[in-house]
Amino acid sequence: MVNIGFDQSIIDIIYKYGSDILEDERFLEETKYIQHGDTSTYTHSLCVTYISVWMAIRSRHNIDMSAVVHGALLHDYFLYDWHEKNEYHNLHGYTHAKRAMANARRDFNINELEAGIIYSHMFPLNLTHIPASREARIVCMADKLCAGIETLSIMHYNQAFAEV
Repeated sequence: MVNIGFDQSIIDIIYKYGSDILEDERFLEETKYIQHGDTSTYTHSLCVTYISVWMAIRSRHNIDMSAVVHGALLHDYFLYDWHEKNEYHNLHGYTHAKRAMANARRDFNINELEAGIIYSHMFPLNLTHIPASREARIVCMADKLCAGIETLSIMHYNQAFAEV
């Protein structure tokens, strides 16, 4: 297993803006579902959030860090096992961003910027949902990076994120 050394300042930012989501029992349902490889949707969401904050800190632009954290934490807030075969999950790659956004609007007080981050995170698979903000582009890129790592099983960070 690769040791991922975490930057405490990034973790502090995630908790500053996302503690309400991280402590919510509805969000914790993500621990029940596998996202990529053997990585839970919850762990994937934490990875995407961590990498998004890391990227936002290094950006030369003014970034709404609260929106980045909220959007990244909730980008896959679809709350089902997409590996189960049924008509509801057939087009998961194309439909889950809209479902995640609807669930996030229902369960959390997200704004339009955050909704846009969630809705557009599957670009370029969804060519009609182009990330319109810097924050959305950051989360979209972080999602692709984390998904690739998880799918290829390059690193196993489930246990590492459990300790954060």
